[in-house]
Amino acid sequence: MSEENTSGPTPEGSAREAILIRALFMILFVIIYYVAEWLVVAVAVFQWVVVIITGKQNPQLASFGDGLSRFIYQVARFLTFGTEDKPFPFAEWPGAPPAAAP
Repeated sequence: MSEENTSGPTPEGSAREAILIRALFMILFVIIYYVAEWLVVAVAVFQWVVVIITGKQNPQLASFGDGLSRFIYQVARFLTFGTEDKPFPFAEWPGAPPAAAP
């Protein structure tokens, strides 16, 4: 008569489950990545039109574009296993970089 281990999941099972969950997040972030790429193109074109019409850039749009580029960087790091930290919406939206000291 054999006894089965019912004390909980095995380390191999937990690792496999973690990899599968990460794979689902990776699929989600690949989709988000492609949407964000198109959004970068839209922001760039819109900013270009604003500059053509007004002669100056829109600072709010430039700030959003900066945050968007940082978000794409975070997504790429997550997808390439550079970090285990999930990007927005599982973390805060990336803000402006710290100001450089003079």
